[in-house]
Amino acid sequence: MKLKEIAELIERFAPTSLAYGWDNVGLLVGSPEKEINRILAALDTNLSAVCEAIENKCDAIISHHPVFFGGIKRIDYSSNDGKLAELLIKNDIAVYAAHTNMDTAEHGINAVLAEIFGLSDVKILEYHTESTSAGLGRYGILSTPVTFGELCNITKEKLHTPCVRAAGDFEKNIKTLCVASGSCSESIETALRKGCDAVITGDMKYHEMIDYFEKGICVIDAGHYPTEFIVTDIFADILKDTDLEIIKSKQKDIFNFV
Repeated sequence: MKLKEIAELIERFAPTSLAYGWDNVGLLVGSPEKEINRILAALDTNLSAVCEAIENKCDAIISHHPVFFGGIKRIDYSSNDGKLAELLIKNDIAVYAAHTNMDTAEHGINAVLAEIFGLSDVKILEYHTESTSAGLGRYGILSTPVTFGELCNITKEKLHTPCVRAAGDFEKNIKTLCVASGSCSESIETALRKGCDAVITGDMKYHEMIDYFEKGICVIDAGHYPTEFIVTDIFADILKDTDLEIIKSKQKDIFNFV
């Protein structure tokens, strides 16, 4: 199957038009005419993922986070970016990324998070294109209200993480919940305006947490990886009816809890 055909399937699910303007999505390394048999589905295209792809004799990596995200001006094999480029090119491994278009897609990461937490009457938190079926974050109603303390434990269980950072009234009843994958601190004000009792996201800063705590909204920082690792399942599901062999990366959260 040609890489361009794989790209068409992914873009039918998560159109590149849904990506934010600053993003770097689509085919990032390789030829659209390349024949693909085996794919590594990953959250990140980093050195460990590339080595994993080489070890498994993969023809391509499909990842959520783009490679060379900040741009690259020189390919110095002694640098991390240069080594990454060297390994990809020498081993003829293509790279395709679906980042903010996968975050915002109608059935993308945030929609799956809403399903994981059993939300009903699910709505999109923020629109950024003309599409009314796609946007960043989701919020909805929990089937059974829980205290914020209970929600913290539920989050650890649902997202398979041993620890979360949380700020808020642990006795507060949570009925309307917002989920926003990755790093979405800038969207919490919107969640507050829309009546959400709590937000689950990642990468919160200390002073941001103070601000939202004083405004009375409960925030769970579950981490970037735990809120997005499900993307490998999404990629596998998109490509399930092809003859491709999909290998889900064994990448773990870069953070250890000690």
